[in-house]
Amino acid sequence: MRFFRGKIRRLAAPKEPQPGEEAGELNVVPFLDILTNVMVFVLASLAAAFTVSIVVEAPHRPGIGPGKTEPLTLTVIVGVDGYYVKGSAAGVGPGCSGVGGGVTVPRVAAGASESTDGLKFDALALKRCARRLKDQVPGADLEKQVILTASPNVPFEEVVRAMDALRGDEKGTLFPDVIIAAR
Repeated sequence: MRFFRGKIRRLAAPKEPQPGEEAGELNVVPFLDILTNVMVFVLASLAAAFTVSIVVEAPHRPGIGPGKTEPLTLTVIVGVDGYYVKGSAAGVGPGCSGVGGGVTVPRVAAGASESTDGLKFDALALKRCARRLKDQVPGADLEKQVILTASPNVPFEEVVRAMDALRGDEKGTLFPDVIIAAR
């Protein structure tokens, strides 16, 4: 019985690992040291990046500089209710008069043969609005392009009619380069 007790004690006693043998333990302390240093470096870099500002001047196009007006950058949206006209600064108000929101050129009453819902798009009013903007906005006479987009449920022929209206009128060309944008 004594023999068994001694053997059990020897087997239960912790052994010292042999040289080169790590006894299955993973030493994570060096890894945590490196990780902590990297995190401190990243946080310090981010703090410096968000506090430093560099003053630069934006490049300007010919004819547009300090004290001059912004380009018109006209965008026309063909919606279910009519034409929405927007410039780079703001939207054009209803009836193409001033700055505002909402439908710039609303749909108008139509005959039974012209429309199924009793309303039609007023391409002539859109043409007059484009001419008015081209004549009144400083620098707009130099602009040649307009961005045109439409709601998905607007018939394609109305988009084509708007393109034709924006290209020109009896006084001459308005916006000959029509860019169609996806909506």
